[in-house]
Amino acid sequence: MSVVLGYSGFDGSREFKQAHFPGLTAGEARLYQGLDSAAALFVDDRLVAAVQQERFSGEKFDHRFPADAIRSCLGVAGLSITDVDEVRHNFDYGPLKAFSQGDEVSKRRFDTVYAPACQTTLLHKHFPELSGRVDVRAVNHHHAHALTAAVPSGFDEALVVVLDGMGELHAVTVHHWHDGKLTRLAALDFRGSLGLFYAVLTLHLGYWPNSDEYKVMALAASGDPERFSGAMAEAITLGAEGRFDVPLLRLNRDSRAKETFSASREWLAAQGCPSRDGELTQTHIDLAAAAQRRLEQALEHLVRHWVGKTGLRKIAFAGGVALNCVAIGRLAASGLVDAVYVQPAAGDEGTAVGAALSGVDLARAAAGYPALTFLGPDVDDDRVPDDQPYFTAEVQEAESVAARLLSAGHIVGWAQGRLEFGPRALGNRSILADPRRREMRDRVNAAVKFREDFRPLAPAVKSECARRYFEIPDGTNMRHMTVAVPARPATAGEIPAVIHDDGTARVQEVHEADHPRLWRILDEFERLTGVGVLMNTSLNVKGQPTARSAGEAYRTFDLSKLDVLFVGDQLYAKEWAVPDVLSALNRRVEAS
Repeated sequence: MSVVLGYSGFDGSREFKQAHFPGLTAGEARLYQGLDSAAALFVDDRLVAAVQQERFSGEKFDHRFPADAIRSCLGVAGLSITDVDEVRHNFDYGPLKAFSQGDEVSKRRFDTVYAPACQTTLLHKHFPELSGRVDVRAVNHHHAHALTAAVPSGFDEALVVVLDGMGELHAVTVHHWHDGKLTRLAALDFRGSLGLFYAVLTLHLGYWPNSDEYKVMALAASGDPERFSGAMAEAITLGAEGRFDVPLLRLNRDSRAKETFSASREWLAAQGCPSRDGELTQTHIDLAAAAQRRLEQALEHLVRHWVGKTGLRKIAFAGGVALNCVAIGRLAASGLVDAVYVQPAAGDEGTAVGAALSGVDLARAAAGYPALTFLGPDVDDDRVPDDQPYFTAEVQEAESVAARLLSAGHIVGWAQGRLEFGPRALGNRSILADPRRREMRDRVNAAVKFREDFRPLAPAVKSECARRYFEIPDGTNMRHMTVAVPARPATAGEIPAVIHDDGTARVQEVHEADHPRLWRILDEFERLTGVGVLMNTSLNVKGQPTARSAGEAYRTFDLSKLDVLFVGDQLYAKEWAVPDVLSALNRRVEAS
């Protein structure tokens, strides 16, 4: 038996930055390397478990050593830490040691955070059983990302594009995937970082970088991209051979400015959009729109060149920028490419999988790769409190009961089976609601999720009717809620709660073979209402990671105005939902 463990995250990275640059704002303190710690486990070249550390610590995007996540993966596999043959980490700063000696702070950061030896020290601190037996192997960051895009894509040959804030040195890499081998074709360093560009913009607009970029993307739909188009053309310049540069990032000269991008933000303010520390104005929204459009133009510029140069029209994406579902959707619909796959855990948590992939047989890994991302622990790994005060019942045919409650206008928490890996809830830790009611989006955002009213909510749709509602480009993998596509005007009025202001939706296409329980809810909801679509968002409230366990699902139910919660086949209901619950249960009994 061969057991390979991969993990991500830079323990101590945030703490180093805060110690050496005191007085940072909360947003500035988030501009650091090594967030999204996670663990992934391969046994005999098959991915058997993966989970983020945040699901245990409760701190979103947690960067600390993922000891809990590692233990969870081992528990899922029924193994102990002494069964592990190799451990691989998602960064390799070793070749850059000389580059890191330019000043005392950089040298100290390398020696105490980035040096590969630090990871072995951490591993042995948390798992002393491995001391003297297994050390940590460092894996190039973009290589790890690229493997997570290529291996599960289903493509025999494709372009693989990685775009993020920055790896060790690079922010963009292009690869050729063919016959199970990955060859790098091109790379851009941090001066071409679309990820850092968007993070700086996010901070300027009053949100948290490396966290809230999706809010900026959502805002962009309501803005005028022309107002700041000239400024954005200066911020990101397009060059020969598909290259682009981000001069905005090079304005920061001293060490503190390089940590906070203060000069970049001053430049944005000088263009007529002051940084936001209070009310959100149309000026801020227009800047978001212009920045989003420029990012889309840069992405298309890159892809157009490499498609033309290689003739390859299938493309797989990874890296945090690949989570910009609007940009990916526009590219997929552009006619430039024939097929698109986006790694669902495209952020740095996914590089835990990529680090491990670098140590296994890729052909065998691809053949056995799971279709969906249900790779974490089972929902039943802890309990709902015995003394909980709500109505409860054990339910047979829970999918049918849930569909009836949804059709009656109730908001339903659905916690089943193994936890999703990555940022999206795909039906195992989900909040589900009726998309036919426009006010349902406002209700879910305000009373359940406690978040901004402009935030869109995504649809889950039966694969059999997905193209009735949405304009899905041929060859685009829509299973993971990674691509935004236009809603069809003829049917958009049937599902207004899941259509964003720009007429698009981030679609999850649900196939019965992949996800039979969610598919059955959709099927029964369609039988009751004529609509094979549901609103689907993650089972959490603002500021919390997605619920991991039965106990966490219950706490989300208790804290919010969720009407009903299903944990496995156990139902919990708030008082106001009980009459409809009893009616749904009775109808199920009568039907049987």
